[in-house]
Amino acid sequence: MISIRQRKGIQTTEVSEDYTAQEENVKLEDKLPSSCTNRRLWKILSFTIGGTVALCIGLLTSVYLATLHENDLWFSNIKEVEREISFRTECGLYYSYYKQMLQAPTLMQGFRGLIYDNKTESMRTINLLQRMNIYQEVFLSILYRVLPIQKYIEPVYFYIYTLFGLQAIYVTALYITSWLLSGTWLSGLLAAFWYVTNRIDTTRVEFTIPLRENWALPFFAIQIAAITYFLRPNLQPLSQRLTLLAIFISTFLFSLTWQFNQFMMLMQALVLFILDSLDMLPAMKVTWLYGIQLTGLLLVCMLQFFNSMILGSLLISFNLSVLIARKLQKNLKTGNFLNRLGKLLLHLFVVLCLTLFLNNIIKKILNLKSDEHIFKFLKAKFGFGATRDFDANLYLCEEAFGLLPFNTFERLSDTLLFYAYIFVLSITVIAALAVAFRNLSANTPGKAVFAGSMQLLAGVKLCTGRTLTNHPHYEDNSLRERTKAVYQIYAKRAPEEVHALLRSFGTDYVILEDSICYERRHRRGCRLRDLLDVANGHMMDGPGENDPDLKLAGHPRFCEEIKKNLPSYTAYFTRVFQNKTFHVYKLSRNK
Repeated sequence: MISIRQRKGIQTTEVSEDYTAQEENVKLEDKLPSSCTNRRLWKILSFTIGGTVALCIGLLTSVYLATLHENDLWFSNIKEVEREISFRTECGLYYSYYKQMLQAPTLMQGFRGLIYDNKTESMRTINLLQRMNIYQEVFLSILYRVLPIQKYIEPVYFYIYTLFGLQAIYVTALYITSWLLSGTWLSGLLAAFWYVTNRIDTTRVEFTIPLRENWALPFFAIQIAAITYFLRPNLQPLSQRLTLLAIFISTFLFSLTWQFNQFMMLMQALVLFILDSLDMLPAMKVTWLYGIQLTGLLLVCMLQFFNSMILGSLLISFNLSVLIARKLQKNLKTGNFLNRLGKLLLHLFVVLCLTLFLNNIIKKILNLKSDEHIFKFLKAKFGFGATRDFDANLYLCEEAFGLLPFNTFERLSDTLLFYAYIFVLSITVIAALAVAFRNLSANTPGKAVFAGSMQLLAGVKLCTGRTLTNHPHYEDNSLRERTKAVYQIYAKRAPEEVHALLRSFGTDYVILEDSICYERRHRRGCRLRDLLDVANGHMMDGPGENDPDLKLAGHPRFCEEIKKNLPSYTAYFTRVFQNKTFHVYKLSRNK
């Protein structure tokens, strides 16, 4: 027989319950290490299998595309001149510079021949490295001449196998992006499968190998995968720095290898701008991405001997405008719905006007006309420009630059890709609109006063700079009295009483925490709600004895009852935000 000494007000049944709970906790702790170990092993196994499948799928795709190219042209059975002729349109032009570098007596002479070229355009000496994105041919020719592989592989095969190898990287990056977004490598497998089965609409590499897009898109896919990982919350500092490095390198290589990089990255910047304006992405991370785009493009501009077309790109003007507009509108993400919507529309107008202004100024200073044909084509395609312009019509009459053929949707539907795309897109758009509406409706004014638990409000002060009603520094008598009054939100009090107490401290918003309202961590009698009940002369919840002088409360617990949205509560409190843990209510001012 073991006798247990009890404090006054704590009965045997309560001690027995605590003892049982402790036993259950011990059993749970015994099981936890095993559970954590199994989970860790499963993650390692899943990562190993998923990573192996990603590499295998990438390599198989590369081999598959190379085999298609071989079977289509009998590439290994035709003469060298016939192989070169198979590089259609501008592909042959790009490959000729690779061949020119290999045939030069020395690397320096080959490099000089590209900078001072008088064979590409008659009666002109032009800098090919400035005019064209052919650094990849230069790099590959240097690699072929330096490495001891001339006896084992012909120059043309070294060239095409490099490009087919890049397609392996492309598919692997798509696989990883899908894995990161879904949380399972099976989704990555599906993405790779759909890329291969829809290759007519995803790649032209097997019959137009040297095209700039075949060099650039693999690096773009790497950049997308890296950005997807970078935008995940709670990254460790080292992981964040390495991811930023991967984003910068892939952005730089993508920009270096394709002259149309600026248009794709402009679309990316627009998406980032919209998500940032709607408070759906961390502002600091978006700033980093803007900076990387600018830095990468300017570095390419330097390597291309200050190509004026890059300096006059809309991307540079847009990114600069966004960063300037941010400085001009520092309070963009504060205020109520109508206030924020007005600020957002003004922000869009400022960015648009500033982009056009900067772009026109830069083009006038540089006397830039190199990209006029692109804008004339775009205006003509969408019905905003003249249709008799030769340059515009030259593009418009090409099938590749026309509207998407209707049979494209039939092909995508045959592999079920189109249906899956529409389904996922619909869900994503609806979710994004809901989040955007909520974000425009949680942001509070800069002068708003917050009430809640001491520990939580310390974080509110740190992260938002808002005014507090109370805080954890408890060594002040008036603050202790105030904290007790604020904590009535977890007691059994009438809504009008709680409202009056909070408004007496100038409170605009109150944050309720489920972890306090439904606390299970402490034993009965030590939970915050129990302390409040006893202090207010009310009986505590749950099984167990109460002191005889405690009485039943005349009202239900405030933090529980307010969630029912009863008229007696909504007259004083309006919920403006909630998640699994927190519930934020705005206090009415006219009561």
